[in-house]
Amino acid sequence: MRPIGMRKLGAWVLSAVVMLGAVGCQKKRTARPPTGPYAGQWQAPGQPGQPQWGQPGQPQWGQPGQPQWGQPGQPAQPGQPAQPGQPVMSAVNDPVNNVDIGQLRARAGGVLTELKAALKDGDRNKVQSIPLFADPSTGEVNAFAACDDQGQALMAVSDGLLEVMAFSARGKANDELFQTRKLDQYLKMIADDYKPKKPLPRPANFIDPQQDNDPRKIARQNELMDEQLAFVLGHELAHHYLGHTGCATGTGSRGVNAGDFGRLLTKALPGLNQQAEVASDVSGTNNLLAAGARRNGVKWNEEGALLSLNFFAALDRLTPESIIFAFESSHPPPQLRMPIVQQTANTFRMTGGAPFPIPFTF
Repeated sequence: MRPIGMRKLGAWVLSAVVMLGAVGCQKKRTARPPTGPYAGQWQAPGQPGQPQWGQPGQPQWGQPGQPQWGQPGQPAQPGQPAQPGQPVMSAVNDPVNNVDIGQLRARAGGVLTELKAALKDGDRNKVQSIPLFADPSTGEVNAFAACDDQGQALMAVSDGLLEVMAFSARGKANDELFQTRKLDQYLKMIADDYKPKKPLPRPANFIDPQQDNDPRKIARQNELMDEQLAFVLGHELAHHYLGHTGCATGTGSRGVNAGDFGRLLTKALPGLNQQAEVASDVSGTNNLLAAGARRNGVKWNEEGALLSLNFFAALDRLTPESIIFAFESSHPPPQLRMPIVQQTANTFRMTGGAPFPIPFTF
């Protein structure tokens, strides 16, 4: 675990970085139309008989003629955004309400495809073939960019992080519509009941069924879910195309075993390089907003990013003596990342889409 003293040292470094940027201005947000489900296919590594990311002859994202995941009997292109007027998922099959990990993995793959498409050509060419792996490790909450043992690039997101995002989005959407405190309740339960290497605690009878099935709430939680994914994956993708990992050369990993993730994470970014983390937050936020601007219907903004960062900041306050999730120990303190994300987003809007400059060279 990263000791509290290192957090304070990192705070001084990142606070100085924030002072380098110009202060932007926020614009009033208007209501956003509902979004629909994503299309895509994604399998966790190490599952017997299942297609694997990066295995020769197996389906790949965006390869012509490959089978795609979508509605039953209706193949679709991976990551294709919802068209205006497309109905949202019903309460019965909504992956956020149901915490359907298989569908949430597919959503992550679709979001990553949109992020890659929004990059400038040089950066996109470096990362287009980088696969996204599911980390099924019990109780693990993390996402990272790394190189495999052959020096090929990969990205990974844990099922635990997908679960935390789903409950966060679900609780936040309910709180906004019905003035409840469901997000706070979920946070307290995680702080009180989480045990390392054990399944994440899940609340029973979390939300009143009538509220839980409200179409407005379902639409809103799916927006927040996608924005959380876009921020986290955009950050990790940036580590690759900014050269932090050193293995993004236009090719991607041909496959890893599920048991390798813990070892690969220790090699991902040794020492928690503060400058690299700031640069990835800036680039990842710019990528999130650029991808959002290209979409039909819902336009992504930084609200999901701030939801995730506020979640981990609140968890820090509830568990001041320990860092309970790997996501916290492998990334800078969320309290210091939030102003960077907000400032980057403000600048993007104020300049009509010109990205906030990264205050470092590598």
